[in-house]
Amino acid sequence: MTKCMKCGVYITDNTDKCPLCQQVVAPVEQPSDNGTRYPDVKGASRKYRLLENIILFLSIVGQIVLTTVDYMTDHEINWSFIVLLVVIYANVTLRLAIVGRNGYIFKIVSTFVFTVLFLEGVDLLTGASGWALTFVFPSAILAMVLATIILMIVNIRNWQSYMMMQLFLVLMSAIAMILVAVKVIWFPYLAMGAMGASLFLFLGTLIIGDKRARTELKRRFHI
Repeated sequence: MTKCMKCGVYITDNTDKCPLCQQVVAPVEQPSDNGTRYPDVKGASRKYRLLENIILFLSIVGQIVLTTVDYMTDHEINWSFIVLLVVIYANVTLRLAIVGRNGYIFKIVSTFVFTVLFLEGVDLLTGASGWALTFVFPSAILAMVLATIILMIVNIRNWQSYMMMQLFLVLMSAIAMILVAVKVIWFPYLAMGAMGASLFLFLGTLIIGDKRARTELKRRFHI
């Protein structure tokens, strides 16, 4: 165990520097009563990493078994490929959205993207009727718009930090409208609603937010 003489914290990680101030730490035998113990962050990370790897290993073994069973039974629909998509989706979601160290905005966006891709894969494997892009894609955009509004209300002091998410939703809804134009999405009303909701949210934030919103965009795009 080591101690940072500047911060006064005890560190159980195997490191030469304090994670708070980056000063060189000194080895100690036992923490004093008035000191503050710093948690074993690396130890906790290693435990999560081990859990992720165990789940990945079990997923691979299970997928091999199910694929073998699917091949031997010779069904018309290769259901093992659907299971493969579920396994990939579960592992990616676990690593990025649940135990990942990225910010919650990244977790929300990545969950949105992988959920749409996962359901589109299921659609393609079950007949390619287009229900995923037609219904799931614009519905996910509408859900993200609602989630963004809630997050802005909850974090009202830092509402401008969600403008990049709003731009992402405007881009996704524009893609949905392009798919409507080329007849890939055959029920246009959800896509139109997603376009309107995302665009109105962004314009409303830009107009009502005034200078603070414009400053955030300039900072993000370095202009």
